[in-house]
Amino acid sequence: MKIRQPQSSRKRMKRGAMDKEKKVEVEKWMQQGIDSKAVLATYLTRLPTLFLLAVAGAVLGSGLHLLMALAAAREPVYVSETEYYIAFAEGRYEARDWYNDFTWNDVISTKPIMDRMMELLGNGYDENQVKSMVTADILSDVRFLTITVRGQEPETVEAVKNAIGTALEEYGNFEDAFSAIDKIEDLEIVQEKIPYFGWRAAFLGAIIFVGIGIFVTALGVSVGSVFYTKCDVMKMLGVPVCGMTFRADGRKRTDDIFMGRQRRMLEENVKTLTEKYGSLVLMDASDGKEAEAFLQETGVRNLAGTEKMEILDTNCAGECIRGTAIIVVIPFGKPYREKITDEINYAALQGGEIVAAVLIKVDRSWSKIYYGWK
Repeated sequence: MKIRQPQSSRKRMKRGAMDKEKKVEVEKWMQQGIDSKAVLATYLTRLPTLFLLAVAGAVLGSGLHLLMALAAAREPVYVSETEYYIAFAEGRYEARDWYNDFTWNDVISTKPIMDRMMELLGNGYDENQVKSMVTADILSDVRFLTITVRGQEPETVEAVKNAIGTALEEYGNFEDAFSAIDKIEDLEIVQEKIPYFGWRAAFLGAIIFVGIGIFVTALGVSVGSVFYTKCDVMKMLGVPVCGMTFRADGRKRTDDIFMGRQRRMLEENVKTLTEKYGSLVLMDASDGKEAEAFLQETGVRNLAGTEKMEILDTNCAGECIRGTAIIVVIPFGKPYREKITDEINYAALQGGEIVAAVLIKVDRSWSKIYYGWK
């Protein structure tokens, strides 16, 4: 004889099977990693912000360069440039590979050139100061050496220029690697022109600020404190999402296909929850501000089923929460996971039942990129 199970027992078994399926679905979402498409959509929508950061960095970089240039302009600097031709000795052409910028700057600051320079300059000159005044450059051909002398007094620059010229010519006569070192061009001593705008400083400032913006964006996405999609809510909180609303951008817009579909999904899900639980309350982690924003938005859109919803007072005692069906209100694009998780845990321990979540103030452009709607 076959015994029929009571109808209430069959309902409990069916409900248990549905809860088990829901748990498996949530666990599947929780096992997913970072959503690369969400990262791409976030970067694309933040391109204007990154551009403004680049402009700010360029302005700051050029401003700092200007301040340094103004400070340097208080004390004029005089410059002398002299070009020498280096004739390498026969059979010693391999020396061309040795005498580069670095080598020449080392040679002119050590013996025997520096000793000869100090001998020609005589007393009253400091060797370290003379070393800091002289710079050697190989601009293209290794046979052409440019010596630059910088100083605050034209007379001192002239004396150092003549001394290093004599020392170099003598060095070319006795050093085996050379047959001669001859002066071929001697420019006039002039006051150094200080550029007040630096392209390099502006470019560097822009790169640094954009890099900071990219790093902060990547950090915010990877840490997982920000909610961008319904899947984020399911993955981070283990709560099914009944729908989402969109942020107003100050322009009058009618719902497109995607937004209209999301509105209908939210309306149907709210209707189902209302029929199942009778009454619903809204909970957020912002003292009711986000829940109030949701009610205002749904009121403007005439969304059925939300007119009877109430905002949960998170400071109330446990008996006010016990047995209530709660919808968690989560704002788009804000660090919110830690705060809302704390509220969910409190409500659950007080006997409340978290039945769903709703994502509000979703960025229209971001959602179009992510979901691929035109």
